[in-house]
Amino acid sequence: MDIFDKIARERTQPVSILHGTDWWTDCDDIAALRLLCRAHKKGLIRLECVGINSVMEYSAPSVSAFLDDCGVSAPIGVDRSAVRDGKNCRYQRFFADNYPHTVKSNDECEDAAKLYRRVLANLSGKAIITEVGFEQIIMQLLKSGPDEISPLTGIELVKEKVSAMYLMAGQWDGSCRPEYNLCAYPVCSEAGDHISRYAPVPLYYLGFEVGVDVITGAPVPDGDMLKKGFIVHGSGNGRSSWDPMTVMAAIIGAPETAGYRCVCGDASIDPKTGVSRLSPRAGGRHCVLVKTQDNGFYADMINTSLY
Repeated sequence: MDIFDKIARERTQPVSILHGTDWWTDCDDIAALRLLCRAHKKGLIRLECVGINSVMEYSAPSVSAFLDDCGVSAPIGVDRSAVRDGKNCRYQRFFADNYPHTVKSNDECEDAAKLYRRVLANLSGKAIITEVGFEQIIMQLLKSGPDEISPLTGIELVKEKVSAMYLMAGQWDGSCRPEYNLCAYPVCSEAGDHISRYAPVPLYYLGFEVGVDVITGAPVPDGDMLKKGFIVHGSGNGRSSWDPMTVMAAIIGAPETAGYRCVCGDASIDPKTGVSRLSPRAGGRHCVLVKTQDNGFYADMINTSLY
């Protein structure tokens, strides 16, 4: 029995999740989306939408192909201001060229921040936002004003409709090294700083140091679309698990059950360099996730939930 079956025995209704991903240079984004799709199909969550924050020619079509292959329907939003080069995106073209997909081009997709506003405004309850890539869509959401979707500002809408955000971001081991999601582009550092300052809900950070040595994906059968993506990426023997660990923590909800303790305090992201720091403080609304188990615990939990 995998962790999803155990959770299903206790959860009375699904948790809504809005998921953000760069879906670009690394393949652990694929594993994260697979976990969300499997949790969705088991009734643990509702995958309300997927926001792409690093947009290239095959971004939306390849996400659409993967969702279709998983048997999950969810609207896709794109941040058209985040156009990147097409390097290191082999699995995106492979998915779009070799699998059917409902969404044929990025142009068919709504602006991601507007999609987030629409989804949140229409929810009867609260949602979790997960972000495993660059954070500018969340920043755009927080900065948004009243519109035809909702009379609330972005901050007001998030405060009313979001219970927490789970972010793959930062390096919290005291090394003062900037982590990629917070430093790849100037907007990444700006967004990380803005969210840490103004998000009116608890933020759960999973840092580089947590996932780098947890390798997952290798046991997935070769014919599986996820495994094919890993192979095309060059990671057929598995990949570091930053993104799947982040979404797994969000799906499970209780940090202790997911294998973490929370170090609470006040997080800060340098708006120029992306360097992340935490000032521990009891009752702080920022939480840095720290592993309480050996790496095999997380690898087994993810691998048995991927297929």
